[in-house]
Amino acid sequence: MNPALTRRLALAAAAFLPLAGCATSPPTKLHVLAVEPEAPLPGAERRPPLVLGVGPVEVVDYLERPELVLRRGRTSLELAELDRWGERFEVMFGRILRESLARLLATDAVFELPSDREIQPDWRITLQLLRFEAQDGGEVELEARWSLFGRTGDRPLRLERTALREPVEPGSGMEPVVAAMSRTLGRLARTLAEAVLTEERARTTRRPAAARPTAR
Repeated sequence: MNPALTRRLALAAAAFLPLAGCATSPPTKLHVLAVEPEAPLPGAERRPPLVLGVGPVEVVDYLERPELVLRRGRTSLELAELDRWGERFEVMFGRILRESLARLLATDAVFELPSDREIQPDWRITLQLLRFEAQDGGEVELEARWSLFGRTGDRPLRLERTALREPVEPGSGMEPVVAAMSRTLGRLARTLAEAVLTEERARTTRRPAAARPTAR
């Protein structure tokens, strides 16, 4: 064989090898949770707007990892090696929760706790995320324990546990799973926002009316 042709074939083969390696290694996909397009709840708009503090928000350890977590049966977990979160899960979860609450409560004054801000919130929410992943049956399950506190006092006005399920719509890849997780988180935010408004209405009812002037 012509030596020049042999060298050209060798160079072509060497150039092809990295491409072949890339073809056998699928790229990693990054995902983020999204804020659902919710309108403010009835009665949420008021002046001045509500001030809400959220935190601390605690996430169970097995969710605090880059990969998306899937549950296989009651006791087995599986990592989606090629599907990862675009930011730290606990940070992303807390941020989307606060943004969702701000929309539902028609206020920009929803901030993370603990905080260095010298602001006294009207209400404070603490939350423990106990589970949040897709199941074999094509559903996303979320379970959280949360407490609602008023402006003063360390005793919660409400101490509850919320469990939610959301179907995963048909589709390829993990995008339908992440979309279902976003919807589930939106439902959790709605549950919390409704609890805040319920307590706000009760507090307004309990507040003594201003004294009326005596008729002469």
